[in-house]
Amino acid sequence: MKRIDGFISKLRGSSVELAVVIPGPNFRYLVGSYIDTFERFGALIICPDNGSHSLILPRLDEGKAKATELPYIVYGDDEGPLNAIKSFINGNCRAIKRVGLEGRATLNYLWILRRVIGDFIDLSIDDLLVSMRISKDEDELASIDRAVKAIEDGIRAAHESIRPGMTEVDVTKLISDAIGNAGAEPRDVLVQSGPNSAIPHWMPSRRRIEVGDVVVIDVTATYNDYYGDLTRTLVIGNPPSDFWRVYELVKKAHDEAIANVRGIVTGAYIDSIARGIITEGGYGQYFIHRTGHGIGLEVHEEPFISQSYDKALPRGSTFTIEPGIYLPGRFGVRLESNIAIRPDGRVEVLDKYWPEVTVNA
Repeated sequence: MKRIDGFISKLRGSSVELAVVIPGPNFRYLVGSYIDTFERFGALIICPDNGSHSLILPRLDEGKAKATELPYIVYGDDEGPLNAIKSFINGNCRAIKRVGLEGRATLNYLWILRRVIGDFIDLSIDDLLVSMRISKDEDELASIDRAVKAIEDGIRAAHESIRPGMTEVDVTKLISDAIGNAGAEPRDVLVQSGPNSAIPHWMPSRRRIEVGDVVVIDVTATYNDYYGDLTRTLVIGNPPSDFWRVYELVKKAHDEAIANVRGIVTGAYIDSIARGIITEGGYGQYFIHRTGHGIGLEVHEEPFISQSYDKALPRGSTFTIEPGIYLPGRFGVRLESNIAIRPDGRVEVLDKYWPEVTVNA
């Protein structure tokens, strides 16, 4: 496969003699599908010297292995993965002293490999994989765009139906159903009302929405495994005092950050634009997270729009811009858009739907 060949080329420029990619987003990126082996050993294993590679999977996943059209070796629960790994290495690889692993690999993977290979130096392959995944091709961008459009359908359904007396969970279900009807998969659907809106990762509860509540709706969904991630803030009836001042400040930070996106600036620079506006407005201490994060096969991936991310934003990258202000015990405001820097350098805001902020009680 083209992506595996590209990864092998990158590995040849490193000192890695055996690479092990475990089930998860990097595996999905290279193989083309998720194969979750749960507690069992599973991997795409590669000897970059000669380009040989194989899936090592439990026998119960053999049907999925065949569907990938990649070489594979399966093992039974009665025997475990050691002989399968040994068979591949002995038949394809030279002496191995340096093994490349992902940071997300568990200690169990390390222990199993040491039982087969003996002592080795473990090296990270994360940067090599990030360098491939950070720039999306047109198919990937199209999947992200479909996810975004489905989320907009979900937020539209919430805006049309939300009323005092409904619970956060009630609104969450409306959103999830609309996303499913649009052909995407709802993931994290967060509806945060009243004082809960000041807690950025509050999970929906049985709290009933009241007149005067600020409601933050933060939704992720996937299409073809690729994420979209949008947030809108509503108010039910008459808002709390200083709500509009906070909302307009967050909107200004959101808009100015997007206006400054281009393929030659860093994530830290874009963060400084949004953070500077909120700080100058007197609410800097209430902006308690980064301005954004990359989206793709993971809901949080590179590039990061944060104070410490000093890398330029590459063409093909997709990321959120989501400044927020959170007043503990009162209310919060967050506005989030999804941005793509197209392969030709054009900057595109993928989301278009902005409902009326005030919902009549």
